[in-house]
Amino acid sequence: MKDEQINQTNPGEGSITTRSAQAHDAGTPTGAAENAASIMIGIASVHRFSVAVVDNPSASAQPAAAPWTAIPGGVIDGGEIVILAIKPSMWRPFFDSAAWMVGSWLIAGLLTFFGNPITGLSLATTVQVVLMGGAVGLGIAILRWIPTWYVLTNRRIIHIHGVRTPRIDSCELLEIRNTFVQAGIEEKVTNLGSITFVMDKAQNRPRTWRSIQQPLEVHARVRRAIENAIDQFGIGS
Repeated sequence: MKDEQINQTNPGEGSITTRSAQAHDAGTPTGAAENAASIMIGIASVHRFSVAVVDNPSASAQPAAAPWTAIPGGVIDGGEIVILAIKPSMWRPFFDSAAWMVGSWLIAGLLTFFGNPITGLSLATTVQVVLMGGAVGLGIAILRWIPTWYVLTNRRIIHIHGVRTPRIDSCELLEIRNTFVQAGIEEKVTNLGSITFVMDKAQNRPRTWRSIQQPLEVHARVRRAIENAIDQFGIGS
């Protein structure tokens, strides 16, 4: 499905990483050393999942979201502050399983119209089996949605996902070259949007936060966090 861009930074003027992105301390815990279960426990311990700290975390010695700094397991280090943590909209599983569901309905309708059941089954049972395929697709999409989180800290964007084994996919804010908001037809209908992060290095694939609520507001917070990271960690700051 083709997406339509809503809000994009000017390629000539809106480029975020105007300074070198190599100033951040290489010792920040990332990749396999991160404990995905720990950060998910920390997220679940907060009553309001979308938690904003301050736009400039360095401006306050006691940030408003102090519990985030105590997440165990080394996922968030002493100098890293979680600005917000959000989930994709609950519409996302329906979007992901739409092909399965619509396909099962069409096949069930055709089988009913022509009266051709599966060999050895009645027509009613055949229709139920076909519809069950669509339900299974939706169930799988819901299972994938449950552990999914998008986290923004003062240093990184983090994507937590994975059904059997939670995984963390993180990226330094200083590695982000540009960001933009876009929305497909289904997201426009449900007032949602997706944020895409373009990396500074061409070989690094773009990252996307899909189907989030209030995408323009979240995008503004992300850009402020990136600008603050440049000021705090960039060379020459």
